[in-house]
Amino acid sequence: MSGYKNFAIVGAGTLGGFMVRQFLKEKAAGTVNEVVVLTRQGSKTTIEGDAKVVPVDYSSKESIRNALTGVDVIICTISGEALSLQGKIAEAGKEAGVKLFVPSEFGGVTEGETQGLFGDKATIQSQLMALDIPYAFFYTGPFADFVWASFLGLDVTSGKVSVAGDGNKQISFTSRTDIARYLSYVLTQLPAEQLKNRSFTINGDVKSFNEIFQAYEAKTGKKLQVTYIPVSVFEERMATNPHDLPAVLQKFWATEGPFQRTDNDLYPNWNPSPVLDNLPVA
Repeated sequence: MSGYKNFAIVGAGTLGGFMVRQFLKEKAAGTVNEVVVLTRQGSKTTIEGDAKVVPVDYSSKESIRNALTGVDVIICTISGEALSLQGKIAEAGKEAGVKLFVPSEFGGVTEGETQGLFGDKATIQSQLMALDIPYAFFYTGPFADFVWASFLGLDVTSGKVSVAGDGNKQISFTSRTDIARYLSYVLTQLPAEQLKNRSFTINGDVKSFNEIFQAYEAKTGKKLQVTYIPVSVFEERMATNPHDLPAVLQKFWATEGPFQRTDNDLYPNWNPSPVLDNLPVA
């Protein structure tokens, strides 16, 4: 076992809420002693359960350090412009004695990237290495229970979807529930030395969009209107705005393919859910 007992989760939104609930289950089971949730000062975020919610002034290293006193592991789930806060959080965490930092990855592999969102995440990785704080990166592929949204062109319940390329590229998916389960297991059950300064690559299922759309139609009896958009269209959008999230993701899914290796076997009884089980049904 890792010996890590006290966890801080930064951000309680899209993924963070799942992390909080899972680690609170571990606390109820006696595996974890403390679950701390860091929120911005003035935030109206509410957390159900036995978590310690700490409002933080992210412009003040002292405020962050005080919130992290006694914490073993920081798990960041923040996104967008807030990603840049992780450097300051890591600095404060190191001063507070934090033993492991998990940055907000939870998507495709970003090591070595230089542009846009993935470049921002790679920059954080470099900052952690320069700071010499132990880290663990978790790559999960798109969230199997979240990406079916209109802003990504994937709202299957609308009957109309659009994808980059021809829709045949295989993609690694993992649901947020399964991501939280995996992290809570490996971060508590593996020896600490097996967690430090490495990446973990996991997937709950591997499917192409075409396979998913066909299975959805068979399951629901509803016909989807699928539009295939040339990858170059998304590349042009990224050239104009490297942080155009739908363009970044659609281009990535159409060109990168599934993970070549996974660390699923580190959690023998994980049994993640198939992607089709996570699609919404109108």
